[in-house]
Amino acid sequence: MTDLRDKVESDRGIIKMIQLVIPGYRGYRIKEDLRIADRLLREELANRLSIAEKGFEGARKAIAKRNAIDLIEDAGEIITRTHAAIERLRHAEQGYTGISPDYRIQEPELNKMYEWDNGLLTLIQGLMKIANNLKDTARTMPEKDIELELTNALQAIEDYETIFDQRREAIAGLSIG
Repeated sequence: MTDLRDKVESDRGIIKMIQLVIPGYRGYRIKEDLRIADRLLREELANRLSIAEKGFEGARKAIAKRNAIDLIEDAGEIITRTHAAIERLRHAEQGYTGISPDYRIQEPELNKMYEWDNGLLTLIQGLMKIANNLKDTARTMPEKDIELELTNALQAIEDYETIFDQRREAIAGLSIG
């Protein structure tokens, strides 16, 4: 995936270019562009998670057609948690701070936030792979194998949630311990 920070920077219009030369406004413009790039990245990641969610929904339908009742609940939990992950990603903090905040989010932290969010891509791609595999094979796969794939999916979602939960503390340097 291309670095969206470069894309946002290259797409600056004349107003934004002027803002870069105004004393006191340059830092604001740079930080705002970093926030925009991170928002675009998170939106793309959320879209990819939505693809995984649809794959899990397809797998749940295939499991239901097989009457594998005990596995439907597991598939439903995966779908629910994937949907929650999508919403959390779309509405995650963007690094804004007020006029007199308890802590400030500066350019290095915003870059770190972008890199952190970009690191989620690998986990999301893993979820997409599991979802597509389940969707494509749930009708013919033995139930034990489906159960194993659902367990793998649940573990992948838990890994994603753990890393995402560490995001704010790591970015702002607020972690304890």
